[in-house]
Amino acid sequence: MKQKSLRSGKTKKSTGVHEPVAEYLAGAGPVIVVDATGRMVLPKKIRDHFNAKRFEVRAKEGYIELIPVKPLDVLFGILPEIDMEKIYREHDLEVEEEDAE
Repeated sequence: MKQKSLRSGKTKKSTGVHEPVAEYLAGAGPVIVVDATGRMVLPKKIRDHFNAKRFEVRAKEGYIELIPVKPLDVLFGILPEIDMEKIYREHDLEVEEEDAE
């Protein structure tokens, strides 16, 4: 493994592998760096904009898409109140009818 001298006088190990220079349009947005363990940090401004901490990753030909996965708390209030006792009673009746057959 090669070692590279830094301005501070310290040395940095280098694998000798060079990544190709990314081609992107000026003003296309922030460039995200992937660290040695494969992690990347999505800027807080983007996470806040989509109100998401999880993203689905889709590999397309020539690019990668990140699709925000909405948290469950955004679903609260979109359904009417559910009568769970009624659902349990109906289920118990169905089970009794199936057992009787």
